[in-house]
Amino acid sequence: MERLFTIWSYIRKYKYVAAALVFLLIIGVLDENCLWVRYGRRSEIANLRREIEKYQNQYDRETEQLEALQNDPHAVEKMAREVYLMKRPNEDIFVFKHVEPSQIQSLKHKKVAAPVEATEQQAEDSVAVEQPADTIIAHAQ
Repeated sequence: MERLFTIWSYIRKYKYVAAALVFLLIIGVLDENCLWVRYGRRSEIANLRREIEKYQNQYDRETEQLEALQNDPHAVEKMAREVYLMKRPNEDIFVFKHVEPSQIQSLKHKKVAAPVEATEQQAEDSVAVEQPADTIIAHAQ
């Protein structure tokens, strides 16, 4: 009992310090808006702002592209050639795909079969099935 009395007298002597420590403990750790939760929410807000900026930039680019497609016939032709691999009747299209540097070594040692002549319809079908290319070169015959 005497020990409890000494602890109580110590707390009464430093009651303002004890109250401040209890307050800091509640605000800093135990509350639902504690410092760790606030830090997590700030980082989440920063991530969401970056995402909003990314989507806003994408929206602006696509809006410009839409306006160009609606007003400029050259933009329509450019998109048809690059995205859909369309060509004029008197042109040939060469599609160069992006190759990773790690794949180059394996391609050097691979034996290539002799080229086989294909009909024009087969060539058009194979070009239509190809995935979008990084570089497209078209030239007139």
